[in-house]
Amino acid sequence: MEVEFWGVRGSIASAGSRTSRYGGNTTCLEVNTPDGLFIVDAGTGIRALGNRLMADGSDCVHILFTHCHWDHIQGVPFFSPFYDPKMRVNLVAAAPTMGAGSLERILAAQMQPPTFPVPWDVMPSQRIFHDLGENESYQIGETTVSWVALTHPNEVVAYRFDRGETSMIFCTDTEHPPGGPDPRLVDFARGADMLIYDAQYTPEEYEERKGFGHSTWPIGIAAADSAGVESLVLTHHDPDHDDRFLDQLAKVVGKERPGTILAREGLRLTVGGNGS
Repeated sequence: MEVEFWGVRGSIASAGSRTSRYGGNTTCLEVNTPDGLFIVDAGTGIRALGNRLMADGSDCVHILFTHCHWDHIQGVPFFSPFYDPKMRVNLVAAAPTMGAGSLERILAAQMQPPTFPVPWDVMPSQRIFHDLGENESYQIGETTVSWVALTHPNEVVAYRFDRGETSMIFCTDTEHPPGGPDPRLVDFARGADMLIYDAQYTPEEYEERKGFGHSTWPIGIAAADSAGVESLVLTHHDPDHDDRFLDQLAKVVGKERPGTILAREGLRLTVGGNGS
């Protein structure tokens, strides 16, 4: 199982010279397995990924949505595989979190006048929607994707990918309870090879932004340690955290938990290994 980051920014895209090394696109993760290619979230980073998939001649992809805030869906109208009639796109969401059957309605709504000129129905691809119920996983070959509901305005889920003895957790846009990491996440991530975690705020920033639905790097470390996770990757960087800020943060985090990585666009990692 390999992952590649196509968007690592939170809240709003922040392209420019000050964010060029870590990247300014909003959340999008590629998860490549022998059973198929998965995408988690459709932030602005999905545009470039879609162009690569078209160049590769791909004909099937699975897109999982953690939730439907704009920074996680705004790349949908610019995902070129949607405009290919030969492309089969499976769109997956946890029904108990966002409402059964609501994903298509939400994605279509952002492409309606006066906010967007091209309607959802123009896309000729084969789009298949999957609502995951309570305790229901998404199975493709030997890859199992399960989910757990966490805390965020308008709800959110974290996803766990398991294949053989390899496992990875993608947990973005989550707010921890007072005093430590969310026990639901700790249980969910138990024994995983990799945890990709929302660390948008510093502890000082979080004190001023409680209730906004995001977490901090110390809580990410605590969650990984409590769950016995091997590798921790921090993502969903605040749009005001430029390259210089993130460089300094990486040094601090690396001292607290050696091997911890701050995600950047183009970063490729092998789950269960140290390759990048």
